Amino acid sequence: MDDTTGVRLTVIESRCPANHPCPSVRICPAGALSQNGYDAPTVDYAKCTRCAKCVRYCPRGALKLG
Repeated sequence: MDDTTGVRLTVIESRCPANHPCPSVRICPAGALSQNGYDAPTVDYAKCTRCAKCVRYCPRGALKLG
């Protein structure tokens, strides 16, 4: 696996419409994303494996790994 030191998942709230269930929450294999109502998703960094599946799945580009 690549060295992911310092790599962190970021939610870009301005790109998230926050008016629907976040599709990336369902796709996260580690359960690291959660959503309260229709708010922008939040990240549990202790669970996030930095696999980037959520980044590729987000239709609005609101998730960034870097």
